[in-house]
Amino acid sequence: MRRALRALAASVATVLLVAPAVTATGVGGATWTPTESTTVATDSRFLTPDDSITVRTDAFWSRQQSEGLKRYIDSGLRYTHELNDRDGRLSATGYWATNHPDPAFDRDDDDGDRRWEEAEIIVGPYPPEAGRTYTTLVPYSRWYGKRAKGTCEWAWDRRKGHVEVLSQLSRDAFGEWQSERYTLSYESIEYPRVEVAPELPEATTRARCRDADPGVNQSGFVVTFARPLGWDEMTGLISAGSAKWTAFEGVGAHPQDELTWTCGGPFDPQLRFGPCRDLGMDLEGMTAAVGYLDPVAADQLRASDDVVAVESLRDSLTDLLFTIGGLGVERPGLTINDRYWDLVLTEAG
Repeated sequence: MRRALRALAASVATVLLVAPAVTATGVGGATWTPTESTTVATDSRFLTPDDSITVRTDAFWSRQQSEGLKRYIDSGLRYTHELNDRDGRLSATGYWATNHPDPAFDRDDDDGDRRWEEAEIIVGPYPPEAGRTYTTLVPYSRWYGKRAKGTCEWAWDRRKGHVEVLSQLSRDAFGEWQSERYTLSYESIEYPRVEVAPELPEATTRARCRDADPGVNQSGFVVTFARPLGWDEMTGLISAGSAKWTAFEGVGAHPQDELTWTCGGPFDPQLRFGPCRDLGMDLEGMTAAVGYLDPVAADQLRASDDVVAVESLRDSLTDLLFTIGGLGVERPGLTINDRYWDLVLTEAG
């Protein structure tokens, strides 16, 4: 299996490799981490060709490591794969793909410079099958949103740096997955300095310098669909009321294996599912979305046969704590804790 995993990483890196592949054995020295992990970075596309890198990690668990992780999963914890650009040059685009079951995604701007240097894929309550290769794909771009003369514009960072890999055990708290245990970084991928920024086409999606805010009478919701929906199918579910979608998740296939893959990212009417295709996925359709809905739109979705759950982003206790703490409205962001695997895939299996 180790030989196969290394061969898989090598095949990805043959043409577009940014830096040599890095392999870690006995990852993190913990009872729940992968037995072996190999990470590569390849040139990829975000807004223009070769303006980003996709960090790919292939990992597998031995039976002993898988059983160790299962004990933590049974206590409510979730395995989390984290990438972190310690130099702060790059920004996670928000798109991602993995064959880990029932995943979620999160990204953070730790230093407030409007770049998402930290990205996490949180795995669902299913322990990895021993000996099987699990893959995460996370694109980072040199483009980031920067305010200039009162408007948000795309800025470019040409400098070199490195992305580190580490593992965590996370728990759902206050609407987010919070780290409870973590390893030190065990892989580091360098990316080189590049030249001037490429010219952006006129049709380029707008830069974002902040998360979306709710509109009048809107609250945050997670919507889980009964089947994978096409883009126009999903947006056509609401004919009245208002919705401001921020992110989506979808399922599909990948030529790597026979597993169900998940891809997600920002809800962008211009890019749509394009970034998922760029990550090698044949996306069947959208399985969940998160955003702000007014009561009319929420009721319309609840009445649809194509929707199995419309759930608030926060329970009443969490909402009370946020209200007392004066933290205002929690933004949906890109984290989608949907119920597609539980309500649809598990029942179908």
